Amino acid sequence: MLEQEQICLALDRETARIDALIAKKTRFIELLKEKRQALITHAVTKGLDPDLKKRDSGVEWIGEVPEHWERYRMAILFDEAIRVGVADLPILSISIHDGITDEELNPEDRERQIYHIEDRTKYKRVLPGDIAYNMMRAWQGAFGAVRVEGLVSPAYVVAQPKRVFRTEYVEHLLRTPMAVEEMRRFSRGIADFRMRLYWEYFRDVCVCLPSVDEQDAILDYIQRETIRIDALSIKTQHSIDLLKERRAALITAAVTGQIDLREDAA
Repeated sequence: MLEQEQICLALDRETARIDALIAKKTRFIELLKEKRQALITHAVTKGLDPDLKKRDSGVEWIGEVPEHWERYRMAILFDEAIRVGVADLPILSISIHDGITDEELNPEDRERQIYHIEDRTKYKRVLPGDIAYNMMRAWQGAFGAVRVEGLVSPAYVVAQPKRVFRTEYVEHLLRTPMAVEEMRRFSRGIADFRMRLYWEYFRDVCVCLPSVDEQDAILDYIQRETIRIDALSIKTQHSIDLLKERRAALITAAVTGQIDLREDAA
């Protein structure tokens, strides 16, 4: 019994040390996610030049913006598009985390199990430059700027641009925490799981946009910085996975006698 107690004590100490490292690295990933979102939010609502003169945007959830940015209702930027689906196009999905996909996902890769209609002409056709959103999850940030031709659920809303601007910029804007709350305000329903953001309400949402050249500069900045942050997150997650493998291997080796931890417990 004494020998078992010594092994347990040594294991507890080593696994506690590993668990502390895992917790620290997990928290670091959470901070990176927060930094990523804060970077995007600031870029699309305040721009990249801190010295530009600001003014009140007239949009409560956005606040002050550079004075040359313009305010638009969604109805000025978009028309609703209801196009009949085409049989040979992929069915695209919109995630609250990643926006719209560029290809049809395998069932196991989807966030939730979603029933697919066999007749693809029942879906809505989307084109590059459109923006689409899930009516039931818009208040959670389920928006996506379309990059490839495809199909989306008939329960989604599809909007096509009426003027020249970058729908990817609008997607970033609509997925900010403040915009998500605004989408909740414009949605209708008696409970969260019944909330719907219908086109007739979405069209009244207001945003502020800089010039197209400035939108491009901001999008380039967001891409560079998020690639850097995402790479660091992936690297940190890999180190967490290695620590978990090391923890499991340590326990197995100790209880099977492959290593002797009794001296470490002394």
